[in-house]
Amino acid sequence: MAKQKGIIPLVGTIGGVNFYYLNGKPVARKAGGGFNGKAIKTKANMRRVRENSSEFGHCSEVNKVFRKALRPFYKGYKFTHFHSRLMTLFTQLKDLDTINQRGKRVVFEGVLTTEGLSFFKTI
Repeated sequence: MAKQKGIIPLVGTIGGVNFYYLNGKPVARKAGGGFNGKAIKTKANMRRVRENSSEFGHCSEVNKVFRKALRPFYKGYKFTHFHSRLMTLFTQLKDLDTINQRGKRVVFEGVLTTEGLSFFKTI
């Protein structure tokens, strides 16, 4: 990844190079690569990507409901990285689910384990 130098930092894609900000600093890298939607939905070798996406979406939904439930208690206060810290917690809890198969694991089953309950005590 290249760092930009100059008077005017660029943002966007020019000639196959992406220019953007990363942690407040202008950087550049070669454009392209990554996944496309059709490949993710249809290719057999993208099965793990679909499984991860499904589980991550579930954790994100649990995170949203959890934050909404706690909102009356922290309204008016600012918690930096609150969403991402909860996302880490719920992802770890989901990983403790040994009942469901990969791609269908849920946070609730992880919370029911003794290790899962201990995660809440460390928050």
